[in-house]
Parts: sequence; structure tokens; C-alpha cells
Amino acid sequence: MLEILITLILKKSIEVILVLLLKKIWAWLLRDKSFQYLNHFLKMQILILYLDWILLKTSLKSLPEPTKENDSHTYS
Repeated sequence: MLEILITLILKKSIEVILVLLLKKIWAWLLRDKSFQYLNHFLKMQILILYLDWILLKTSLKSLPEPTKENDSHTYS
């Protein structure tokens, strides 16, 4: 009987702790600052995927060849 009671108390305690943690995490995610960071991160990921797609789509043959003027410049 005591073992069953202890098991029930432990299960309920774990459930309450998890609910509180989920509420805190949810509140943190919905904060304005956090939301702006996640929004910026998502935009950067979309931009990177777009640039990657453009680079994969562009063949090396379609790129202009460097001229001799560009090759003769030396950097000091």
C-alpha cells in the first residue's frame, strides 16, 4: 500500500514539474526578444538556402572569364 502511494506521489510530482517547465519554456519562446531572434534566424536560413540554390543553378561556364587586366594587378 505504501509503495503504491509513493509511486503515485512521484508520478504526480514529475507531472507537475514537467508542466511548470513547459510553461516556462513556452513563455520564454513567446517573448518578443526571443521571437525576434528566431525570426531573424529563420530569415537567414532562407537566405542561405536561396544563395546555395542560385550557386548550384549557375554553371561555371556561364561565369565571365577573368581578363588579363584583372590578372596583372598585384596587391601591395
